[in-house]
Amino acid sequence: SAMTRQLLSPLIACCALTAVLVGCGKSAAPAVHGKVTLDGESVAMGSIQFFPQGNIKTKAAAAIEQGSYMVPATDKLEPGKYRVQINWMKPTGKKISSADPGITADEMREAVPAKFNTASTLTAEIGAGDTKKDFALTSK
Repeated sequence: SAMTRQLLSPLIACCALTAVLVGCGKSAAPAVHGKVTLDGESVAMGSIQFFPQGNIKTKAAAAIEQGSYMVPATDKLEPGKYRVQINWMKPTGKKISSADPGITADEMREAVPAKFNTASTLTAEIGAGDTKKDFALTSK
């Protein structure tokens, strides 16, 4: 009906304008991405966390999959210095019994040394805009 079109036209125009304004604006927050390896092996499935240092307030975390991670700009990491924690629960190769009778599960253990997670000395400087940060960790 004509009434419906009259009501919807301004709404559609407003939505289109919002999409244009949001799409064209350069995000002030950086996207952070990169690769994570331990002794040259890609971290298959783990996590990476960025904890703010100094006056920065934002923190972020991302999954590591097949050695890669991505913290999107929408997480609003501020440029600056962060303490980084990396975890990788890796199968040991042993099977352990689960709570369900007759079912076993892979035994898992933290593969990344404490100096890169719970007692992390790892830091990263995040710049403005798109930031690539690779972490090549060693267990020694």
